[in-house]
Amino acid sequence: MSSNLLDNPKLFRHLVEDLPVGIYIVDRERRIRFWNHGAEHIIGHLAHEVVGHVLDDVVQACDRSGNRLSDERCPTMITIRQREPQQCTVFYLHKSGHRVAVKIRTRPILEYGDMIGGASVLFEEAFVDREESSGPPMYGCLDATTGVPSRRLTRAVLNECMAGMEESHLGFGLLRIRVLGLEEFRAKHGPQSVVPFLHAAAQTLRNNLEAENFLGCWGENEFLVVLPSASPMMVAKTAEILWNLLSQSEVSWWGDRFLVEAEVACTVATAGDDLESLLSDMNVSHSSGTAKAVATGANDSGRSRG
Repeated sequence: MSSNLLDNPKLFRHLVEDLPVGIYIVDRERRIRFWNHGAEHIIGHLAHEVVGHVLDDVVQACDRSGNRLSDERCPTMITIRQREPQQCTVFYLHKSGHRVAVKIRTRPILEYGDMIGGASVLFEEAFVDREESSGPPMYGCLDATTGVPSRRLTRAVLNECMAGMEESHLGFGLLRIRVLGLEEFRAKHGPQSVVPFLHAAAQTLRNNLEAENFLGCWGENEFLVVLPSASPMMVAKTAEILWNLLSQSEVSWWGDRFLVEAEVACTVATAGDDLESLLSDMNVSHSSGTAKAVATGANDSGRSRG
């Protein structure tokens, strides 16, 4: 490569714009000064929509427990204040309202006189897209609203898991996720008003489950997740993480922002269990100390941000 190309700032900007990872730059006040095409693809916000805005107002990062990462807990702010690179997994809020797990790496930007000018952040999705990792696309077997496997396919997967468990005697984890408050919202705003809630919930679940986990539809407002792990602790932990992330998801309806309300029940299937009884027990096992653990909850309904 010639020295002229190396000295060409337009060329370097073009190269950074087209890198297959998200990159953004913020100043000392955490205002976004650069936002590449990779960031647009992962988070959904276009550059002209976010440049000049405060970072917290755009990505609204949280951790696995649903705690907002702002001020002193913000990795970018830590880099600016301490001049130390940070590397961690956080959960950004996509423009569509669902949560996306991303691995971020921050670096301080030094100006003349060794002054901190801001920070650069490189990020990429933490989990491989499920369609890319699970073989050929399942055309005709996906729910039209959410894009995840239909109830019929989900039942077939469950039956296969139950049959395999009887042979191997190895159990599996099962989560049942219910999106709450949709009947009331539909009655007030019309049939199509609930679609963004279902889509946001499905995308949050899909983007934060590993490739070996199965996610499928079960009812109009329900999803099932099959986990290969039969450890009650791991299954309960996964249920809690997913509920926390769902609770931090939100949708827009005619300019208003609404939180997603959800209930996540979890259990471990063992040899001898009956599928219908297993699913039925998940509905009522809400008390602590039972054999079939449950993580439930719902946010206060209404607008989170105008």
